[in-house]
Amino acid sequence: MTIRNLQEAEAALLPYVPAVKRLTGKHTTLDRIRPLMDLLGNPQNSLKVVHIAGTSGKTSTAYYMAALLAAAGKHVGLTVSPHVDSITERIQIDGQPISETDFCDELGTFLEILKRAGQKPSYFELLYAFALWVLARRNVDYAVIETGVGGLHDATNVANRADKVCAITDIGLDHTHLLGSTLPEIAAQKIGIVHEGNQVFMYEQAGDIMAVVRQWTDQHHAPLHVVDGQAESDDSETMPDYQRRNWQLAYEVYGYLRERDALQHLTSQVLAKTRQIRIPGRMDIRQINGKTIIMDGAHNAQKMAAFIDSFRRLYPDVKPPLMMALKEGKEYQKVVPLLAAVASRVILTTFSTSQDLPVKSTNPEVLAEAFRTAGFTNIETITGHQAAFRALMATPDEVCLITGSFYLLSQIRNNEHLDD
Repeated sequence: MTIRNLQEAEAALLPYVPAVKRLTGKHTTLDRIRPLMDLLGNPQNSLKVVHIAGTSGKTSTAYYMAALLAAAGKHVGLTVSPHVDSITERIQIDGQPISETDFCDELGTFLEILKRAGQKPSYFELLYAFALWVLARRNVDYAVIETGVGGLHDATNVANRADKVCAITDIGLDHTHLLGSTLPEIAAQKIGIVHEGNQVFMYEQAGDIMAVVRQWTDQHHAPLHVVDGQAESDDSETMPDYQRRNWQLAYEVYGYLRERDALQHLTSQVLAKTRQIRIPGRMDIRQINGKTIIMDGAHNAQKMAAFIDSFRRLYPDVKPPLMMALKEGKEYQKVVPLLAAVASRVILTTFSTSQDLPVKSTNPEVLAEAFRTAGFTNIETITGHQAAFRALMATPDEVCLITGSFYLLSQIRNNEHLDD
């Protein structure tokens, strides 16, 4: 199959989107992806994997993990989801998404193979299998893999070699309709990425979470390394607190791999560079037309609290205008009061897009009512993210926020061509 550009690539992938909605939830299982991996020659079995699960911080931790391994001179693959700026973010090698040409060429070949599959995969399953297939073909030394949703039944969990290393980031309430309504239920899904003999790294978390984790790791003879959170050096104060926490978790994993695989010791200067990488849509600060625009895809209370804390540390006396949209189904009642305490004005808007699922935004009027309930009244609702962005840019303020959903950030960043 010939695919000439990313538009044609996305069109070729579109038929796999509806399967996600039909299969996600009670039909979430590894049984669909295993035959596909067999068809591909089980590329996951040829890869040294660092597997990352959790509620908050897993994408950032994955980026930092890949950066640390690349800094050690290793050939490193990375796959994350959702993508923010380009679908090529799903397959990154040595710190960069593969080129559009390579992505399209490889996808064309891959889809030809897929015609022999007995069951059509979902969009996420396809892109994950595609990423592993490409990374194996490129002979990467390590593959850093971020889970999609959960872990135990997530398609990424076909990676089950005994030498896999797992990092579990902070666990909170999110995707409760899929993973469970309590922290222990969610923790059981996240820790499910751990297989027999795997090494596990995480921070100490709530007691009911750790009880689930310790029971699972004991049953699977998987050594648990509890990270104490002490920064490796004191020159990382410019990082947001939550990113410093994510970097430190990745660094602890690197320390283990350095000993196990005889990797090189990284100097302070090299480590500092790994802390400075820009992660799409995470505390992403840009100068645009004389304004400082801060974008962060915080979409649950845990992530939003961390983002606001870091924002206040950088701008303690600023109450900025805020542009926001949330994906349908998110618990806006817990997010809105946090934003109401920091914003001077709120512009609520909409988006409509599709990645792993067709995605719709929460009705802005519903969000507006939640802000009013929180005692905040300087609210404007604007249908359409482009008009809302123009309204934000027209404010007199020098510092502005855009938050609530990676899907909003993706549309803004791609449609408005945001550059430094």
